[in-house]
Order: sequence, then structure tokens, then C-alpha cells
Amino acid sequence: MRDPREQAQTRPGDAIGRIGTALTSSVIAGAALGAVRATWSNIKITKAGGRASAFLQVLKVMGDYAVTFGSAGTAFAAGDVIAESLREKEDLYNGAYGALSAGLVLGIRSGSVGFGLGAGAAAAAASVAVGVSNGNVIRGPRGFGDGKIPQKKFFEGQ
Repeated sequence: MRDPREQAQTRPGDAIGRIGTALTSSVIAGAALGAVRATWSNIKITKAGGRASAFLQVLKVMGDYAVTFGSAGTAFAAGDVIAESLREKEDLYNGAYGALSAGLVLGIRSGSVGFGLGAGAAAAAASVAVGVSNGNVIRGPRGFGDGKIPQKKFFEGQ
């Protein structure tokens, strides 16, 4: 767990770096989630295709999830960067615009614009909630990890 007294990490300042980081991390997360989904699904191994056919089906599921998450993450980062550059402000509303664009990408991918608007609105609300609380919504209760309670040393050499 990170010590709260440490300097907070800053995000990359340039647009290409921010969008590229979002694309890379979203594709990796999507591929991992696709691997879990493919593991839990019932992929049949046929005699004609053998194990190679099942492996290709797993790769297809992983690729579908990677493309979906990668496009949504890229749309989120691009919406955030574009809103920041057009509005010339760095505040919580930029993330909301990014979340709306990511939701619309999910709506296009699913074939339902209504789903996309709903997903974008929900993600925008979550983004604004995290922004308003300065990230405390996801960090846990007060006093958690504040360094006031000494850590126990389990090994003598620490």
C-alpha cells in the first residue's frame, strides 16, 4: 500500500502519452478479462478442430474483449484530453466528458445507442463522484493507511 506521505504520481502531460497509456492499459485489462471469460465459458473441443480450434476460440474471446476495452479506454482518455484543451481547465468535468465518450463507444459496440447513453451517463456520474471526493470514494475510510499506526515487523532483518 502506498504511504500517503509520499509524493503523488503525476500523469503524463502530453495528449499522446495520456491516450497511449490508456490504450495500452485498457487493452491489457480487456485481454485479461477476456481470458477469464473464455475460461468460464463452455468452449467445445471437437475432433475435427482439436485443441487448436479451442485455443483459437479462446484467443477470439480475448481479442474481442481487448478491442472493446481498448476502444472504450482510448475514447475516455481522448474525451478527457479534448475537453481539457477546449475548455482550457483541468477539473472533474473533463473526466465526465471522457466517460460519456467511452459510453458511446460501448453503445456503438453493442449496437444500442440507448445502452451507450446510459453507460456513459453512469460512468460520468462515477467520474464526477470520484472527482468531487478527491478520490476518497475509492480509497477507504479515514485513517486507513495514514501511517499513524506503526507497521508490525514480522522478520528481524527489516
